[in-house]
Amino acid sequence: MRETARAAPSCPCGAEQNCARYRARRHGQCAIPPPEERVSATAPPFNPAAVLPAGWAPASLAPGSRGRRPHPWSPAWCQGRSPLFWLGANGAVLLGYLVLGWAVGRFFAAYGLFPSPIWLPAGLAAAAAMLGGWRLAPGIFLGSLVVNGSVLGSDWGLAAVVSLGNALGPLAGAALSRRFRPAPGLFTRFGGVVAFLAGLVLLHALITASTGTLALWWLGGARPEELPGLWSGWLLCDAGGTFYFTPSLAMWLGLERTPPQRGRSWLVLDGAVWLATAGLAALVFSFRLPEGLPTAQMVFLLAVPLSWIALRISLRAAYTLLTLICVIASAGTVMGYGPFQSGAVANPMQSVGLLIVLCAMNILTLIALVSERREAEAALAEANRTLEWRVAARTEELRREAETDSLTGLANRRSFFHRAEAMLRRDRAVGQPFCLLALDLDYFKAINDSAGHAAGDAVLRAAAERLVAQLRAQDLPGRIGGEEFAVALPGTDLAEGARVAERLRAVLSTVPLPPAVGRARLSASLGIASAGPQDQNLEDLLRRADAALYAAKRGGRDQAQEAV
Repeated sequence: MRETARAAPSCPCGAEQNCARYRARRHGQCAIPPPEERVSATAPPFNPAAVLPAGWAPASLAPGSRGRRPHPWSPAWCQGRSPLFWLGANGAVLLGYLVLGWAVGRFFAAYGLFPSPIWLPAGLAAAAAMLGGWRLAPGIFLGSLVVNGSVLGSDWGLAAVVSLGNALGPLAGAALSRRFRPAPGLFTRFGGVVAFLAGLVLLHALITASTGTLALWWLGGARPEELPGLWSGWLLCDAGGTFYFTPSLAMWLGLERTPPQRGRSWLVLDGAVWLATAGLAALVFSFRLPEGLPTAQMVFLLAVPLSWIALRISLRAAYTLLTLICVIASAGTVMGYGPFQSGAVANPMQSVGLLIVLCAMNILTLIALVSERREAEAALAEANRTLEWRVAARTEELRREAETDSLTGLANRRSFFHRAEAMLRRDRAVGQPFCLLALDLDYFKAINDSAGHAAGDAVLRAAAERLVAQLRAQDLPGRIGGEEFAVALPGTDLAEGARVAERLRAVLSTVPLPPAVGRARLSASLGIASAGPQDQNLEDLLRRADAALYAAKRGGRDQAQEAV
């Protein structure tokens, strides 16, 4: 029994994904919509997120941002949290500040260094300001207050003023860095590195040092001639703590990310390099080295494995190791160990600071430049992919236009003859029957003359749609003349072809006609021919179908005749 409908027919044009009518009506034949409905094949708009690694798109591209500048340092684990969560976070900041302040203050004070040359709690305060802003300001203030008042033994009034500066400094620095932070990330552009240094390191330290120095002069009895030295020491102390500690802490908290590394093989080797570098730093700064060795210069070669780790593993791994080296080098140098305690080094702690600054700037700059290059390569690849898509889409559109009747969306005469001839040869090769219908709309010229050509075009489109709806996926309808159509029916004998012709004639009678035509319904005459030995090619078969068609017209129209 012949199928007249399919659940999901394939489109004979072979371009189902580009065929609007196929998607809309699931016909078995491609039908290009009229010009007013047609959408040109253009490439999708460029999406910046597509060229960035997964999970690394700027938050400004997130749905629902509506042009607002989103919070760039809001990881998923702290979004939408209750006030109770932030109360606990303030407690954690207070406790962390207290522990770091006690450890750093006690350690350096034991060796007669006060104020401390490096103040790690400043790095914690900067990371807290990035994460929570004003919501974590109470934790920063209270942590500083307890450390200055209890651990360092300052007057509580003086401690309160100093702590106010210690809370305002990181907040202002974070605001400045956030203002100039590149969308992909703070450490993925050299401009982002500069924004980090200008805001979270320098502005932060300027505010804390200035507030603390004024407080010492106003409430602590410091003499005016002591203020420049106090201010510069305080500035370097807080700037160093932020520069050494904040980046690694921010990356571990998920505030900042770096691009995932490509081709990550040899993980055992990478881990071995990380551990060996940490072990080497611990070894070098744990002994008093003999005089005359060029170790003070050679220790700067630690920048080489740090660069390896930054490129092979991640910036987070490299900066975490750098923070560890900073602690090891500072502690060892203060205790009198390491290469900077030789007689040739005038200021050992200054040399430690120079080592850490050079290594840090090396890996930050390296990662920023590599990240910019990778993103440029990804953007170029995306542009090439888009160009290929446009060329392929335009080529497919031109092919469809060359093979498709622009009015009805059916195969045009050239395409119909080419494809139907191939169907005929295929069916003959396997011994299958083949039937061809020739169809002509009756009195069509009267429609154009009485209602206009626009109305005639509408009738032709409606007739084509009804034809397609009644055919199988493998059937091929085509418009081969003004109001003349043909239908190739592969695998169909003459009797079945006659039933199809009668069904098409009946469905065409449902096409509405304009009132000006003067008749209520459309009619059609059809000729049916089945391929036989006398038909050398499709033209012979169509010639017999046309003869049957004109016999139907002479017999009164609105009927189907079989070819003899």
